[in-house]
Amino acid sequence: MQSDSATVSSIDGNHSVEPLFLEFSIQEVLTNTSWIPVVEPWASQYVSAVRDGRYGDAVWARYHIAGDVHDGIVGGTTNMTVLQSIEEDALGYKLNDPEDYAKAQKFYAKTSDRDGHKDVIEIILRPSSEGVLRSGL
Repeated sequence: MQSDSATVSSIDGNHSVEPLFLEFSIQEVLTNTSWIPVVEPWASQYVSAVRDGRYGDAVWARYHIAGDVHDGIVGGTTNMTVLQSIEEDALGYKLNDPEDYAKAQKFYAKTSDRDGHKDVIEIILRPSSEGVLRSGL
């Protein structure tokens, strides 16, 4: 993991910082013009985490940003938790889009030491098919 200044210096609010898990730009979230409507407090948490280079926190907020997580279960899934959903997505990218997934791994390795969701980063860096299989998928 890198220092905060090295991470934050490259952020452009008009473009997504990473297209697989953080596909919304800061500007899209602030103006609520992404392809899904965003809700608070997740929109503000997403923006703050991206700006601070806390990418695990940003991904966590991203998976909640539409307001469809209830009692820890992601809406539109078969009773998957947020972490299970992230792991399923990471494994899918690893298998089906290895080039972009490799870029994402390098990106997430740079998360801030102040990240509150290092478990999310660990899942993205090393998704386990066993974890997805345990979830019943």
